[in-house]
Order: sequence, then C-alpha cells, then structure tokens
Amino acid sequence: PVARHGELAVDGTALVDASGAPVQLRGISSMWLNWEFDGYAENRDALVWLRVNWDVEVIRASMGVEPPGAYLENPSRATEQVERIVRHAIDLGLYVIVDWHDHDAVAHQAEAEAFFAELAEHYGEFPNVLYEPFNEPLRVGWSDVVKPYHEALVATVRDVDPDNVIVLGTPQWSQLVDEAAADPVIGTNLMYTLHFYACEHTAWLRDGADQALALGLPLFVTEWGATDADGGVADRRICAEEAELWHAWMN
Repeated sequence: PVARHGELAVDGTALVDASGAPVQLRGISSMWLNWEFDGYAENRDALVWLRVNWDVEVIRASMGVEPPGAYLENPSRATEQVERIVRHAIDLGLYVIVDWHDHDAVAHQAEAEAFFAELAEHYGEFPNVLYEPFNEPLRVGWSDVVKPYHEALVATVRDVDPDNVIVLGTPQWSQLVDEAAADPVIGTNLMYTLHFYACEHTAWLRDGADQALALGLPLFVTEWGATDADGGVADRRICAEEAELWHAWMN
C-alpha cells in the first residue's frame, strides 16, 4: 500500500495520497498491547498473512497507557511493542497508526509528549506512520479540555515531523466530532477520530458525523466493531445490518 499511495496528506475532508487522489485505508487494530498475550499483533508473519489474505493496508498499534503492565508502569516494554509493529509495517509497506490508548490522556500529557517526540524522531521520516495521540476522551469538554491537549501534542510532533497525518480523538469516546468541527485545531494534515460499535451507535452518530463533514472536518474511523461497545463480551451480539450501513457510509 505505501508503494502504491506514498506519503499521505489531508485535502479538505479527504485523506489523499501522494498524487492527490482520495484514499481509504482499510485494516485492523490490535487489542490493548498490554493484553495482547499471544503476541499476534507484533508478529511479522501474522502481518504478512493479513496483508495477503485480508488485503490489510493499515494496522493500528494500540498502546495501553493506564492499566497494569501498560505504558505508565512499564514504558520500555510498551514502547518496544509499538516500535516492533512500526518496524514490521515499514518493512512490509503498510501504514501504521500509533495509538496512545488512553481515556484520560490529559492527566498524562507530559508522558504523551515525551513518547510522541521520541517516536517522531525515530520514525517521522517514513510515510508509513500516522499518529493518534488520544484514543477516546471521555465526556469532557472539547474546547477547554481536549483541544488544548491536542494543540500541545501536535506542536510536539510537528517540531520533529512536519507532515505525517495526526488523528485527533474527540469527546464521548470519539463520537462528538461535531463539537470538534465547531472549533478545530489549527494545523495541516490533521484528521479527527470517529469510533462506532454498530449495536449502539446508529444513524444518530452518522448524522453527527455528516454535520462535521459539512463543516469541513476530516474524519478517520480508527476503531469500530459490529458488536456492542464492550466488543460483544457480555452477550456476543452481532449487528451485521447496522455494520453494513456503516460500511456503506464510510465507502
């Protein structure tokens, strides 16, 4: 995919490739890496298999931050897990989203800035890498809480990497993109995160996303599921019809 599309950019509401053509990246997200006990997400052969058999173009490396065994408790291990996935993606010509998988990133801003500064220093020269510095803000304000955090993180990355795409999380578990659209972060090659789980998030969320797009906000669905928001753990319910509506909307 990277050989085909090259360096990505944002043009209006669209993600575009090096030729300026709109591009849609399809792929998978890891589980929180601190709970990826089988190591599949970090396995190069597994990533080859996904590229060949599932036509995966992008992998999202979801680095847990707060739980036991995650970044705050063991930063060297967590960083190495992420960097292993990044190195495999670069080697295999895939895009990779590096996700600071945190619901309270504002409380860990200093740690996030240090992590992304180092990541950008090591890998910002590669067109493969996209940054996602705040997975899912909770029900907090956009303009007074989330936006200032993003402004600081964007500045941190841009000090080292002037152009790779950064995807910014939005309030209420990355659902309230219309709030971000009313007061966006100033900068280039910025997109905004939209997450959905099809059994709970239906036409109302697409309507809000359409409002954000109409205001010129570029969106990237970095995480989704065809289940309830718990991943189907409680009742294993699959909402395939609603998931198909979401896929039609994304396409």
